[in-house]
Amino acid sequence: MINYDSLSLKAQVNEFVPLLTGGRVHKVQQPSRNELLLTLRASGKNHKLYICVDPKYPHLALLSKQGQELRNIEIPKTPPMFCMLLRKHMEGCKINKITQPGFNRIFEICFESYSEIGERVPMVLSCEFMGKHSNIILYNYETNMMMGCAHNVSSEKSREREVAGGLPYIYPPEQNKLDINRVSQEEFLRFINVVPMALNEWLNDNFGFISKAIASEICAFCHIDTCENKVSALPVEKAKCLYRTTKRVVNLELLNPSISKDMKLYSPVRLDRNIDWQPAGSVNDMIDRYFGYQVLKDNFARKKNSISDIIKKELNKKKRLSSKHAKTADSGGKLEKYREYADLIMANLYNIHPGDEAAKVENIYNQNRAIEIPLDPALSPSANAQKYYRLYNKAKTAANHSEGLLKSIRDDIRYLEDVRESLNRAESLQDLDEIRQELLSQGIAAQKEQVARKKEAIKPVEFLSSDGFEILAGKNNRQNEFILKISSPEDIWLHALDIPGSHVVIRGSKDRQIPETTLHEAVYIAAWYSRGRDSSNVPVVFTKRKFVKKPSGSRPGFAVYTHEKTLWVNPEEEKVLALRKS
Repeated sequence: MINYDSLSLKAQVNEFVPLLTGGRVHKVQQPSRNELLLTLRASGKNHKLYICVDPKYPHLALLSKQGQELRNIEIPKTPPMFCMLLRKHMEGCKINKITQPGFNRIFEICFESYSEIGERVPMVLSCEFMGKHSNIILYNYETNMMMGCAHNVSSEKSREREVAGGLPYIYPPEQNKLDINRVSQEEFLRFINVVPMALNEWLNDNFGFISKAIASEICAFCHIDTCENKVSALPVEKAKCLYRTTKRVVNLELLNPSISKDMKLYSPVRLDRNIDWQPAGSVNDMIDRYFGYQVLKDNFARKKNSISDIIKKELNKKKRLSSKHAKTADSGGKLEKYREYADLIMANLYNIHPGDEAAKVENIYNQNRAIEIPLDPALSPSANAQKYYRLYNKAKTAANHSEGLLKSIRDDIRYLEDVRESLNRAESLQDLDEIRQELLSQGIAAQKEQVARKKEAIKPVEFLSSDGFEILAGKNNRQNEFILKISSPEDIWLHALDIPGSHVVIRGSKDRQIPETTLHEAVYIAAWYSRGRDSSNVPVVFTKRKFVKKPSGSRPGFAVYTHEKTLWVNPEEEKVLALRKS
């Protein structure tokens, strides 16, 4: 991933100034400790300014609809204190100026607030995008005193710069970089001759607005090998090309915002022709899409791991219980031993005397071989027999109880393994949310803090067969039950045999006969969306939807079926992807 650089911020500021200056702050929201969302009314439109100071991907963007969907923004019902402070001072205020001080990755919104007595107070919202030191700070421009911030920084965390309400606001320490516009070509050539290091590192270390990634692109554009060429060995013509290109890049003359097709890189200038780029409409569009994808990927991984941990914990718990009850249920030999002891004692009461510690008798259950039965000398022979009968009845009751529980526990294990397979098939945050809601409804997951979020429609995976039939596949149990609900009795239902997987339905079979080609394509889909996707000869059952029932009180996604037939296939991803609707 490429870090947010000061050149991209500079280009964004150039785009924002004519668009947002003079606009007003309509609403302030804080989705999380590291996020701020400002709804601005400017140029006759509403704009959502998203500010993220997460150390992994600090950035700033005016969100598009796609950008909002990628970030899956959730607004808590109870706003944090910093959000309340910003609402007090910012909502309804006019934006006077937008700036980027120096070469810093700092974005400032200057506006006028009002004091308790109605006096105008010039204020600044300073957004600092500097890795782990990223922060959002509100300060009074006249007194230079901080009103509050997203993250307090004490002297224990930073010796150079404390950040907290009531302290004076100072900019981060200067990096002492040069402005390429104030360096002549002759000076640039002299600098190059005395600095023995790779050129991309040298440009990044010494000149403002030049990140290492952009410096590498500039070197690639000038045909300079940053791995081998040292600055002292650079030809004069290449050095001049380097100077001219760097100056044009800093002055935003070579803007060509782009994102690599694999979404691993972005560039405001697109100088490296060795990378497969896709163009973006603007620098803001580039930042919005690129970092939106990074946020989505991180959120998806984090949520998936969280749900996986819940399932793993519950599975381990159920497996321990299963092992425990299996031992109790399998203790048949022990049960019979107690009953045999009791029977043998009762059959030999005349040979057993009170106070005996053991009874030596013939075992009629084992070819009359001699056996020694332990006795409690404090009990009579008859009482010892009753003691063994009680032990037998108690153990038998425990075994019967464990057998009943064991079936339920094994059903729970199969259900959890099915949910885990659904988790492996999840492709979006909505899929993960549906799985978590299912676990919540079953009492497996704990309730999280409620957030203001609209209910999203259930969206199973849609396919179109080569014969024109619609095929639906559920990626989780909620989608599986939705498919069963909307399908018709004559539709064809498919599922991988005896392994966790998706419910698949071929729709539209009421008025038309399902061609064999469509049936085989649906079988491939059912095999692929199951735990057997990496196996060969996966069995898939199919039957009409009217023969599929969900037993009352059963777990989500569970169904029983009759009149089924079976086909075996080798799952192939290419065939499945070719049928999937975009």
